[in-house]
Amino acid sequence: MTETEFEHAVRLIEQGDSSGLHMVYDAYADKIYRLFLGKLHHQQDAEDLTSDFFLRLWEIAPQHQSGRGHRSWLAVIARNMAIDHIRKAGREMPVEDTECIGVEPIADSDTPEETVLGTMQTADLLSSLTEDEQEIVRLHIAAELTFREIADVLKRPLGTVAWKYRQAIRKLQKLAEEGCLL
Repeated sequence: MTETEFEHAVRLIEQGDSSGLHMVYDAYADKIYRLFLGKLHHQQDAEDLTSDFFLRLWEIAPQHQSGRGHRSWLAVIARNMAIDHIRKAGREMPVEDTECIGVEPIADSDTPEETVLGTMQTADLLSSLTEDEQEIVRLHIAAELTFREIADVLKRPLGTVAWKYRQAIRKLQKLAEEGCLL
């Protein structure tokens, strides 16, 4: 969804037209769900928060500032909701063994990222990274945010985000080549 399309959807939401919310939902529901799943590691909570996310978006859409990057704005909202959920629960979220953390394995790949993701289950893969690295990889691969958008979401320098991503991919590549899972 382009910035212009998003701004049109926000105008519709402001007018009480639910078709604007449907447009945003169709474009981002899967990405938002994968962000929640990656942060919470619990399918039911991720599904519930995804629903809550779009109810919240209906209420706060008019607060979006045009030209400020809607994808990172949506990611910040989702990230904050996940953090609030974890704090409210007051406990570690259980990991569901059957779930991948937001990315399907890829076959017949050319890039290092695709090779790594095609070799191992994503949940096992990400568990070998630090929490920081996991979040950056999830935001870049699962949510399809650019490094600049990730830097905005995490309030970190762009160079740091890009460096941490490259380091994470190198770690994952090494593990894939060795055939090791942590």
